[in-house]
Amino acid sequence: MGLFKHKLAVIVLSSVVLIGGGMIGYKFYQESKEEAEATAEEIKQAEEVWQQEIRKAETKVISAEMNPIQENIEAAEAEIQLLTESEGKQALLERLVVVKKEFNDEVKAKEEARLAELREEITQAKIDLGINGVPSENELLEILHKMTHQKVRAQKKWGFIQMTEVNLIAVKEVLEENPIFNENINMLEMVSTWLNNEFTNIVADHNLLWGEKEGTVGKAYGRLSQAEEEALVKEQFGVQ
Repeated sequence: MGLFKHKLAVIVLSSVVLIGGGMIGYKFYQESKEEAEATAEEIKQAEEVWQQEIRKAETKVISAEMNPIQENIEAAEAEIQLLTESEGKQALLERLVVVKKEFNDEVKAKEEARLAELREEITQAKIDLGINGVPSENELLEILHKMTHQKVRAQKKWGFIQMTEVNLIAVKEVLEENPIFNENINMLEMVSTWLNNEFTNIVADHNLLWGEKEGTVGKAYGRLSQAEEEALVKEQFGVQ
């Protein structure tokens, strides 16, 4: 009888262990399954987000291909840079490289044609500005300083030189021929910016040139409105 009870206890205990183990195993299986499903869902969502980003970037690239202007090219480039490294990103970059090359080639061709058209005027401008020989850095600083007077507000302004396309190109060519003149102030970059009709920093540009000449009176404190500039040009140069 004692032996029977002992065997029964062993059987019951074994059953409990098996059942408990089964329940633990099932629980582990369920947890693993849920974790795998969650991981799969995360991967799926990440893939969908990536596809959306690729499509968004590709839309920008297509815009640049259809209308290759600087604004569209820069927008496409910025969107592509947000993508993670992938074959898709590389493919878009390669398409954009083609667009940029064609755009730059066209810009260069237009610039060369424009320079050829204006060559005589540019040569005359260098003579009129006194930079057709061997100008000094100070002479070029003074020319640019006087050009900025056309666009800034200042308590005092001494001297004016009209900021025209021809005058700017004339100065740019001299600066390109004399890179040493750009070591203290990058006048070449400044002139190139103005030629692109970008005058956001014209007040700072004036004060940089003015400060280089150790000015004490005449610091610029604002930019003229379009109407004010037109009135000044008419007053100083007799042209609209």
